[in-house]
Amino acid sequence: MEQKLILFDFDGTIADVFPVFVSFAKEEGFHPAPGEVDELRNLSMREVVARLQIPTWKIPFFAWKFHRYFEKVSGDVRLIDGMATAIQNLHGNGFTLGIATSNSASNVKKILNRENLSGCFDIIRSERNVFGKARTLIDIVRRFDVEPETVWYVGDEVRDVEAARKAGLKSVSVVWGFNSERILRSSNPDRIVTIPEELTKLFNEKIG
Repeated sequence: MEQKLILFDFDGTIADVFPVFVSFAKEEGFHPAPGEVDELRNLSMREVVARLQIPTWKIPFFAWKFHRYFEKVSGDVRLIDGMATAIQNLHGNGFTLGIATSNSASNVKKILNRENLSGCFDIIRSERNVFGKARTLIDIVRRFDVEPETVWYVGDEVRDVEAARKAGLKSVSVVWGFNSERILRSSNPDRIVTIPEELTKLFNEKIG
């Protein structure tokens, strides 16, 4: 029987992390003006880095600090409404689920354990390079020995679409995360969904 593999981003896709990102940015000395936070949602991560004037060489350091900050506030992080049900439905319908994230695997597992969702995922992989997800996606596909074009990657950012395309996967963009629907559409994902319930319907129709 052919394996049906769906991979997910975590931050902004499964968990509501945008408030954590904003509070972390403020703690690090970045104080966006009122309305500027919404403007950031219309920018790719590379554009956000440029807008906040973060030197490229500092990105790994900031990523590490964000993971540490996230760990401290993880008790306040909640899942996107409806995502737990969507994940449970897909798992129950026989899909193999995995996570490829820029967050740390320990942070992700902590929240999944709290929400009783750990058993729904066969693999959780963390990629320290925020622009290196394609490599992680390729590694996961090879591990499961499936054809890349049969695998979907679900994410909330332009870089998730780019990573999926580079890895030869199909992409689904969700509009409730970091990037706005406008910029997500401009990145040409294979599908866009506006509520978690649409994920179950999409995958049951496409590969169920």
